[in-house]
Amino acid sequence: MANDVAGSGDDGRPDGDTRSARAATDYTATQIVHRSVHDFATTWARFDTQVPVFDTDVSVELVVGGAGWDEVVDAVESRVGPGGLVTVARVDQGALLSLSGEPLEAMLYLVGNPLVAREITSHNPGGALYAPFRAAVFRDLTGVHVAYDQPSTVFASLGSAAIDAIANELDLKIAAAARYACTLQP
Repeated sequence: MANDVAGSGDDGRPDGDTRSARAATDYTATQIVHRSVHDFATTWARFDTQVPVFDTDVSVELVVGGAGWDEVVDAVESRVGPGGLVTVARVDQGALLSLSGEPLEAMLYLVGNPLVAREITSHNPGGALYAPFRAAVFRDLTGVHVAYDQPSTVFASLGSAAIDAIANELDLKIAAAARYACTLQP
């Protein structure tokens, strides 16, 4: 539900008000956590086979070279994992945070597909907030896990049936990648 914070001017603010206007949307996301039968390194490696890192140099070359959309499509499609997803960015949170003296095994991912992000943002540019979406591989006292906010529950905040349909497909793709990373599935 959107809560607009506004005044009475043409732009929603009182005349002479130079503060920015804002809107707030409350929503509930469902966090999915898969427990792995593997150690951290194996789970991480198996997840990476399903959601490979999209080389940022490729993105830079496409942008700097003024690539056409067909070139972008070819570059993305040739690099996605089996479910059509890539890792847009990966942050080894454990490396820095373990310097506190308490070891941490945790890898944060931004997961998606630039072609899908283009489709989502064509329906609502605000979808850029959620595409790519976050996932994590981590170890806690109970074991190793792959976790993510279920894409359909996050994208639902945008209020678009077209985006909801795309997000439902993303639910299936990230669930398959997480299952593969966490199980004995060959």
